[in-house]
Amino acid sequence: MSDETLRQLAAKAGVAPDWTDQTGAERAVSPDSLRAILAALGLPADSDQALHHSLVLLDSGGQASASRFTTARIGQPVSLPAASGGTTIEITLDGGTRCVVSAEAGPDGTLTLPAFSEPGYHIAHLPDGDVTIAAAPTRCVTFADLNAGAPGWGLAAQIYSLRSEGDGGIGNFAGVAALGRSAAKQGADALAISPVHALYGARPELFSPYSPSTRLFCNPLHADPATTFPIELIRDVVAQLSLGEEMARLSALPQIDWLAATPPHWALLRALFGALRDPARSLDAPRADFERHLADASPLLRAHAVFEVLHGAELRRDPTIKSWRDWRPAYRDPNSPEVSAFAAEHQDEVTYQIFLQWLTGRSYGEAQRACREGGMKVGLIADLAIGMDGAGSHAWSRQHEVLGGLSIGAPPDYYAAEGQNWALTTFSPRGLEASGYAPFIETLRASLRHVGGIRIDHVMGMSRLWLIPEGAGALDGAYVSFPTEPLFRLIALESWRHRAIVIGEDLGTLPNGFRDDLRAQGVAGLRVLRFEKTQHSYVPPEQWDAGAVALTTTHDLPPTAGWWAGADIDPRDDGSDQDSVRAWDRGVLWGAFQNAGLVEGERPAPDDTDPVVNAAIRYIARTPCTLKLLPIEDALGIRTQPNVPGTTTEKPNWRHRLDGEAGALLDDPKVQARLRHLGPPREQP
Repeated sequence: MSDETLRQLAAKAGVAPDWTDQTGAERAVSPDSLRAILAALGLPADSDQALHHSLVLLDSGGQASASRFTTARIGQPVSLPAASGGTTIEITLDGGTRCVVSAEAGPDGTLTLPAFSEPGYHIAHLPDGDVTIAAAPTRCVTFADLNAGAPGWGLAAQIYSLRSEGDGGIGNFAGVAALGRSAAKQGADALAISPVHALYGARPELFSPYSPSTRLFCNPLHADPATTFPIELIRDVVAQLSLGEEMARLSALPQIDWLAATPPHWALLRALFGALRDPARSLDAPRADFERHLADASPLLRAHAVFEVLHGAELRRDPTIKSWRDWRPAYRDPNSPEVSAFAAEHQDEVTYQIFLQWLTGRSYGEAQRACREGGMKVGLIADLAIGMDGAGSHAWSRQHEVLGGLSIGAPPDYYAAEGQNWALTTFSPRGLEASGYAPFIETLRASLRHVGGIRIDHVMGMSRLWLIPEGAGALDGAYVSFPTEPLFRLIALESWRHRAIVIGEDLGTLPNGFRDDLRAQGVAGLRVLRFEKTQHSYVPPEQWDAGAVALTTTHDLPPTAGWWAGADIDPRDDGSDQDSVRAWDRGVLWGAFQNAGLVEGERPAPDDTDPVVNAAIRYIARTPCTLKLLPIEDALGIRTQPNVPGTTTEKPNWRHRLDGEAGALLDDPKVQARLRHLGPPREQP
C-alpha cells in the first residue's frame, strides 16, 4: 500500500498530511493516523482497493453531490446543479412569496440564477426536485449595527456562580435575570454567560459546561421554577419534601457540591412536574402552554428525552458504563424496536424530560426579557461549545452526523508541550455537506433561540480542527478542513434572522489571515489584555482592532487581581523562577499603563490589586473596540479563576460561587466606580 497515495487521498479529503509545530519544524502525520481519520470521514484507506475506491468517491463528488442545498451571498449569482427542463425557474422566497426568474445554462448543464437581494432560505423548484438556497447577507449583524455605531460594554459571568434565593447551591436563570437588571442600570448592553448546554441528568459528576451531551438543549439544573410556578407553591413543595434545610446549606457553600446539590434539584423539579399535571392545581395557563409544547415536541427533543431516561436505566443496571456504546446492543440504535418499546413503556418519564426542557426554555427567555427591558441593546450572549461528548445524547441519536472514533484537541504549543485532547467529537465535514448542513443550522438556532448574541468557542473550528484518533495521543492528530465559506454564510444568515451579534473565540494558534477573514464576516474576535503584547510591552490601546471585543481576562485565565497577586503560582514549586518572572511581567504591565497615561508612580505591591484592576479596565475602555466585555471577577476585583485548563479534579473548576446575591453584586460603590470607566449608568425612566 502506497503511503504517497494515502497522503494524496488525505489532502483531497481535507486532511493535512503535514503540520508545523510551535518551533516552526515541519512534521508528517503518521500513516496510521491518516487511515483512522479518513475512515471516520467515510473514506476507508486500509488497503489498495479501499484507497482506490475512496479516491474515486471523492473525484465523483460523493455524498455532497446528492445534496439539494447550497449557500450563497446576496448580490452574487447562484450556481445550481445540472438540471433539465429549461432556464425558466420558479422560486419560493423565504416568507412564501413566489417569483419566476431566468437562469443561464452553462455548457455542462449547470444553471446560474440571478443574485438574490434579500437574505433567507429560498427554494428553487427544478424539474428534478427542489433545491434550497441559503442566501446570506454580506456579514453578520454587529454591535455597531445595534447601537448606531456607538461603543458599549457588557459583563461576562458563569451562570452557576450566581446566587439567588432558593437556588439550592447551583446558580440558575434567576441569578442571570437579577444580574442582568442590575448591569443594565449601570449602562451595560450585554451579559455573556457560560454555556447552558444539556449535560447528563444521571451523571452529576460530569459538570463541565464545555463537554455537553448535546448542544441542542439546555441543562435543567439552571431552570428558574419561579418564572412559571407561584412562589408559594414552590415553597410548599420544598417544605413537603423536607428540602429546605439541605438546600439552604448548599446555597451557603463557597463552591458548588454538584453531587450533593443535584438530587434536591431533581426532587423539586419532579414534584413541580406532578403539580403541573394535577388538575386540582390552579395552573391552567402554564399547563396549557406545556401541553402545546409537548404536542409540538420535535423528533430531536423526543430523542434527547428518551436518551436521558434510557441512560439512567442503563446506569442503574451497570454503574460502570461510560458510554451508550456500552449499553445493551439493542439500545445502541435509537431507531431500534427495542428503543421504541422502552420509550412507550416509560412514556411518563419521557414526558418529564420534555417538561424539564420546557421549563428551562421559559427561564432562559425570561432572563433575556429582563435584560432587554432593562435597556440592553443585546441582552444575553450565549456560549456555543466547540463540540459535544461522543458518549452523549447527540452522538447517540444522530450517529450519522458525528465523527465517531475521533476527538477534538490542539497540537503542541508553548503552553502544552504534549498537545491537548478535549475528548469531544463534532460534525463530519463531509456529512454536513451531504445533509445540507442541517445539524449545524439546528445547533445555531438552538443557541440563538433566547439571546441577542452568541460566542462561538474555538471559532477556528469553522475552518479546521485538530482531530485525534481514538486511543492516540494529541501528537498523533492532524488538521482536518471544514467547509469554511458555507459555515460562515449560515452563521451570517442566522445572525440576520435573529438580529444577533456573533463573537468568535480566536485565541491561540491561527492560520494566517484568519482574523482578517473573521473581521470581513462581521464576526467579532477577542482581544484579551494579557495577550495583546509586543516584544517589550503591550499593544497601545488605540491600536486595538475596533471590530473585536476587548476583555481584561477570560474564564481560562486568572482574573487581573489574581494574576497580579500571583494567585495562580503554585507555592509548592520550589526552585521555580515563576515569582521573578511574574515580578518582571508586573513591571511591564504597569509600564504599559503608564505609557497610556492611565497611572503614575511606582507599581503597587502584589497584594495591592485594586489600582491594577482599575487601570486594566481603563486600558480596554481606551481602545476603539466597539464592545468591551468585563468578566464579573474583574468588576468585583476578586482573584478566583473559574477554570484552569488542563486540570479536572486538581482544581475546583466550574464550581466557584460569587459572594452575595446576583442582583446586589454591583451595588458596591467601588464596583460601580470601575464600571463608570466603561460608560455612564443608564438613565432610568
